[in-house]
Amino acid sequence: MTAQHTASGLSRRERVLKNIAILAVRLVYRSVEVRQQPGETASGPQLTVSNHFGGFADALIQAYALDRVPRFIARDVIWRIPIAKQIMEFARAIPTHKPEDKGPAGNDQMFGSTYEALGEGDLIMIFPEGITVDDPSMARIKTGAARIALGARASGVEGIQIVPSGIHYDDKASLRSKVWVNVGLALDLDAEIDRYAPPGTPQDASNHDAVRALTADIEERLRRSAPNYVDWEEERTLSEAAAITLRTVPEATPDVDYGDESDLANLLSQCSPEAKASIASALDRYVADLDAAGINDRQMATSYQSRKSFLGRIAGNIIVGLLLLPFALAGLVINFIPFVLLWLIGRLKLDPAVAATVKPGAAILLISITWGVAGWAGWTWSGLEGVAAVLLVMPLYLYALFALAERGRLIWRAWRGWWRASRGDLYDGMLQARRAVVEAVVDAM
Repeated sequence: MTAQHTASGLSRRERVLKNIAILAVRLVYRSVEVRQQPGETASGPQLTVSNHFGGFADALIQAYALDRVPRFIARDVIWRIPIAKQIMEFARAIPTHKPEDKGPAGNDQMFGSTYEALGEGDLIMIFPEGITVDDPSMARIKTGAARIALGARASGVEGIQIVPSGIHYDDKASLRSKVWVNVGLALDLDAEIDRYAPPGTPQDASNHDAVRALTADIEERLRRSAPNYVDWEEERTLSEAAAITLRTVPEATPDVDYGDESDLANLLSQCSPEAKASIASALDRYVADLDAAGINDRQMATSYQSRKSFLGRIAGNIIVGLLLLPFALAGLVINFIPFVLLWLIGRLKLDPAVAATVKPGAAILLISITWGVAGWAGWTWSGLEGVAAVLLVMPLYLYALFALAERGRLIWRAWRGWWRASRGDLYDGMLQARRAVVEAVVDAM
């Protein structure tokens, strides 16, 4: 059948939905970069598959990113919510039933609706994992996408394309973070059908071998487009190493394109564990140097490209540290007991999850008790004015202590860099550490 959509225009309903998606996405995210071939999702019967890391945000982002607004396949429980039902009907979403949801079972209506929609040239989107995933890697996908595609083709729909569209979140839990949508190469079902169902075998969803083979291909293509990391620590490590590497490219800008960063990080995630460990080791050393100097790689690549500017930064930090010294000493004296207790708690052998709860909780409790005692002393000294004065200076003293401790690391690393011949000066050491990160990335590739 002839497609109802073209690259040059959308239906009135789609324009409304597209404008809503644009408004919401631009409000919530700082930037959304999209990589796809021009007009790739503009027309024809297409089944788009996406990873599902962000819940409802995934649907908004895909509606924003693709040439057309997809008709989403969503859980039928959403239709039981009054307002949500009207929204889903306006968006022409297609309900599907999951076994764990109450209500009538069976998905014959869902399959029939998707066949009809593809026959009309619509763009259908399914999240084949079936669940929202918290880890930065996809769960195994289910067979629904393959069964829809094979069933629609068997019902007479020609020219079906299966399009992977991976969503990469800089930080899905934060407002104003960055997103990259990587639309991969489409799978032409008519051209590939003999690979899944050889001539003489059923070329529909009843052919379990064909469903399994097509599902495997869909999963492989989607994993190429979507994030695929062992854990969030690996994602952060490889993304940061990718950004550092891209800033070394001739004529590169310090503001690395997030799509390029994610693309390179995703390639690095497919390298050997040894290569990824080498990148992590080099990055740890370089980040330690950056932290000691109180700068980041973007500043290192732009503001501190000479030894003079870099040493000026260090000298400024040392001067500030010396000015903070008397206030920091007062903070150390006042908070000495809670710091000792926190150090002792840190020596306990606790499970990481338990430690992540106990340590901050103990810090809040001990500091609160200490400041309460100081507030009581202020009350006995000068009433409300004494309490106000104490509660005003206590945070300042604590901040001065932390700030001086950070600058103390800088002073130590600067001294070590200047006096250890094996490292040369601190600036050369940082350049060497930065080059080691880039070399580890290049070697991994």
